[in-house]
Order: sequence, then structure tokens, then C-alpha cells
Amino acid sequence: MELARQILGLFEGLFSRSGQILHLLFQTVREIPSVFRRLNATFRLMAQFGLYTLPLAAFIGFFVGMVTALQTGVELKSLGLTELVGSIVGLSLVREMGPVITAFIICGRVGAAMTAELGTMVVTEEIDVLRSMGISPVRYLIVPRFVAAMTMVPILTVYAILIGIWGGALVSTSYLGISQSIFYKRMFETMALEDVVVGVSKTFVFAAIISLVCCQFGLTSSRDAESVGRSTMNAVVVSLTSILIADFFMTRFFG
Repeated sequence: MELARQILGLFEGLFSRSGQILHLLFQTVREIPSVFRRLNATFRLMAQFGLYTLPLAAFIGFFVGMVTALQTGVELKSLGLTELVGSIVGLSLVREMGPVITAFIICGRVGAAMTAELGTMVVTEEIDVLRSMGISPVRYLIVPRFVAAMTMVPILTVYAILIGIWGGALVSTSYLGISQSIFYKRMFETMALEDVVVGVSKTFVFAAIISLVCCQFGLTSSRDAESVGRSTMNAVVVSLTSILIADFFMTRFFG
């Protein structure tokens, strides 16, 4: 019975939290026109999402592309199919690895910071001050973060994918003996516009997940430091899990 109560409590918490995040989504979408009143804050958050994350995204994207080319190239070389490395690296980065890994980077770097920042504002009662002044926390705090994420995550993902493809081409040339012209020729022959559309579409979903989940956990933190740390940890875990689940279903139903 105790195990059944724990399982029931887990599902109740899951549905409750999912409902809160959906409600926050509806509120945020309704308040999006107000972002023009907070352009300075939005641009600052866009820099936090994109500009300050560029070096990390480039570094990780570069090595992901290199590892992908190396791992697939070694196997294909034994089969005499090394010319397919460009196709595999391009498709895997554009459709799956690029969007997912970039979302992971942003979630760990920016999402955790957003949760901690909003949680600290709850502890210091700044959220209550906003409400007492008749200012909606969603309009003042969440909308700029949501818009910044929806704008910069796709751009950052495209940047990381391009760096990753370049890294894969370098490994193919220096280690596998494939010329860059063959690498890029095979990649462009295999890749279609649909692949790019699918990959970019995923980035918008991942951006919404990161911004909404992290903001929701931050706003619902308790008024103590331990709760802020716990909310930050839970926000990152739930965001990463949700990204993988969303990626599975988007891949399953949209290719």
C-alpha cells in the first residue's frame, strides 16, 4: 500500500506540474505583445542565451562532429564505404544531434541560471512586490525569457551544426583520407530541405520547453535557499527529460 501511495503521488505530481507548465504557456503566449515594453531586458537575455554561449556551443559542436565522423568513418572504412561519412555526419547533426545537444548546453548553462534567479527573487519577495504593484510576473519576467529563448536557440543550433560539420570534415580529411569536396558533395546529395526544416522545428520546441519549465520551477520555489537549489536541479532534470521525450515523438511522427 505504501508503494502504491508513492506511485500515485508521483503521477499526481507529474500531472499537476504539467498542468502548471501548460497554464504558464497560455499566459506567456497571451502576453507576448508586451515584450516591446521590455526590449532592453529581452536583448540582455538574448545575449545570455546566444552570445555568451557561442564559445561553448562551438567547442562542443566541433568535437561532436569530429567524434561522429571518426566513429562512423572507422566502421565504414572496413566496409569500403568511407564516402558516406559526409552523409551520415550531415544528417545526424542536422536532424538529431545538433538540436538535442545544443538544447542540453543551453539548459545546463542558461536554464539553470534562470531557475536560480527566479527562485532567489521568490526568497527575497521580489515576486510579491511585483504583484503588489499590479505588475504581472509573467509579463515582466517570463515573456522576455521566452522570446529570447525562441529567438536564440534556433540560431545557436544552426551555428553549432555548421561548426560540427566543419569538425567532421577535418577528421574525414586528416584521418580517413576523404577529400573535403567528396565529404561535402555526399552530404549535400543526401540532405534535403525537409531535413533542415525538421531539425530547425525541433529547436523551437526545445526552446519553449527550456524556458517554460525552468521559469515554472523558479516561480514555484519555496522561500528558503535549499528549495532554490532543489528547484534548479529538478528544472534541469525535467527539461532534459522532456527534450528527449519531445525529440522521440517529433522524430516518430514527423520524420
